[in-house]
Amino acid sequence: MEVHLALTLALVQLGLFALCWLLVAVLMPGERRPALLFLASIGSDALTAWLQVSQAGSLSPVASWLMGLSLLSATLVSAGAEAFVAGRVRHVRAWLALLGAGTAAAWWPLPQTLSEVGPLAVYQGSFLLLLGLPLLWLRQPLRQEFGRYGALPLLPFGLMALAVLAFLVHLALDPADATRSFASRSDHGASSLIPFVISSGLFHISWLGMMLGRQVVRAHSAARIDSLTGVLRRGAFEAECEALLALARRLGQPATLVFLDIDHFKRINDLGGHAAGDQVLRRLGRLLQDTLRSTDRCGRWGGEEFVILLPGQDRARADATLQRLTQSLARAAIPVPDGCAALTVSIGYAVWTPGSAMDPRQLMAQADAAMYEAKRRGRNTLVGPGAMPTGAEVVTPG
Repeated sequence: MEVHLALTLALVQLGLFALCWLLVAVLMPGERRPALLFLASIGSDALTAWLQVSQAGSLSPVASWLMGLSLLSATLVSAGAEAFVAGRVRHVRAWLALLGAGTAAAWWPLPQTLSEVGPLAVYQGSFLLLLGLPLLWLRQPLRQEFGRYGALPLLPFGLMALAVLAFLVHLALDPADATRSFASRSDHGASSLIPFVISSGLFHISWLGMMLGRQVVRAHSAARIDSLTGVLRRGAFEAECEALLALARRLGQPATLVFLDIDHFKRINDLGGHAAGDQVLRRLGRLLQDTLRSTDRCGRWGGEEFVILLPGQDRARADATLQRLTQSLARAAIPVPDGCAALTVSIGYAVWTPGSAMDPRQLMAQADAAMYEAKRRGRNTLVGPGAMPTGAEVVTPG
């Protein structure tokens, strides 16, 4: 009764995880490949659990099956982990080679001229590589994406690899005893499922957590980042602007707000279609991010209009930065449809200085007015503070 209850609980746990991975595969198309591989590993684990507790006596009659299924599960989870990190299974041949070598060792012993520990060493060595290679190949990419939490999904790999490594050390130091203890194992009752349930639970919970974490990060990014240009959305920029200006006020540092508008953008759309306009916006967004500092903020205000915040930059430094930006734009020579002039921009900016009573909205209004003055003055122009029609200061980029 105890054995059947333990098996039932193990299968229920695996069934719940299987349902989770099935939902991931259906609801998250981008994660379908790793989800299906993890789902397949659950099928292998379920069959392993059933074989392990269904024998009335020794496990010897099903030992080769258990060994082969264990290798299959390790292969599927390792390939699934790689698919999650890289978007595809890059080392298909490596995983299949290890699975084939280990399975051959489990079913077809090596020639009798070799030591009897040969097949067991090949099997355990294949198992160790299946568990250890993800630690080497996936650790850095996971850390880059998830920071210190990236190590969590690799913890089950590490724990199982340590157990296999300990057996290999035993096999090297005392081959006879290690072989005898491995062959004579007959633990097929409820207690045999405890480590199995724990390791399986750790694995699936950690990787489901990574899946959820990735979706949360993507949703947060989608709410902040404009998908076309890669810069901040308007609402996210406004929030960043208010926070950085509040910091500048506390520190007594200047800050410059910039409005940038693509000249004759309607003509680009008219002659090349919206695809050409989107390509121009995409390339300009990338150029802005590459040119500005990491402490600067850039957002898409709407349509072909961008807005930039330059913390710590007064009028002179901001003017130099924006001159470099226009020069970079000229060198980039972003392609435009035939019949369009070379891509240029009109730029207006306003400067917040320590002690100023301007709030973010007033600063934006001044920068926006300066940008419209640049448009009025003939475009391809940089207009600084105080740029109203009655007293504009205009600088034409060289």
